[in-house]
Amino acid sequence: MEKIVPISDLQSKTKEIVEGVKKTGNPVIITQRGRAAVLVVNYEQYEGMMHTLDEMSYPDWQTRLARAKRESEAGQSISLEDLLKKRERRVSSRKISKKR
Repeated sequence: MEKIVPISDLQSKTKEIVEGVKKTGNPVIITQRGRAAVLVVNYEQYEGMMHTLDEMSYPDWQTRLARAKRESEAGQSISLEDLLKKRERRVSSRKISKKR
């Protein structure tokens, strides 16, 4: 559950607010003149949101998600280490093809 804090509290209790977000993982909405202005969120959650938005930017994201669900339910998986190696090979091949 997110917490709502006026900007004046952020100014006087920044460290406490940041530590609370890091500890609980719950975001804090900062208000200015009674309206939501910004969101303080755990950095790992932010990275996850950005990754999700990136994935959803592909036109076929729903097809890819459905395929991933089917593979997961069928017990087909890949280790994180193998996934990162596969990703690195893909990125490297893109760099090589751009140089040509």
